[in-house]
Amino acid sequence: MPDFSKFTLLVVEDDIVSVELVKSVLADTGIRIEHAITGLEAVKMIKRGFKPDIILMDMRLPEMDGYQATGIIKELHPEIPIIAQTAFAMTEDRQKCLAAGCDEYITKPYDEALLLKIITDFLNNIGK
Repeated sequence: MPDFSKFTLLVVEDDIVSVELVKSVLADTGIRIEHAITGLEAVKMIKRGFKPDIILMDMRLPEMDGYQATGIIKELHPEIPIIAQTAFAMTEDRQKCLAAGCDEYITKPYDEALLLKIITDFLNNIGK
């Protein structure tokens, strides 16, 4: 299991079961996980100076959806990788997520090995 103890992940997700699953998949990596329930909450956290190394963004959220939140966060910090997470698996959905500024896309329910691989690939490129 990779050592991500120097990294912070922001999970933007209104479904607590999904958040707990992400925590369980990444538990042995040592990564610090912060959580925002809405896109608006995530944007406020970033504007207040919180700067995660990577963001896992649900696209269907209350108050402000993941598409809007991604656009705002990318304007502020284009270097932060954002991984879209959605229950929709159509090609158009992937393209819509990438067009919004997301760097990668994963569908729910998660393929746990794929989630770990995607996060590992991005964090290895950051290389703290």
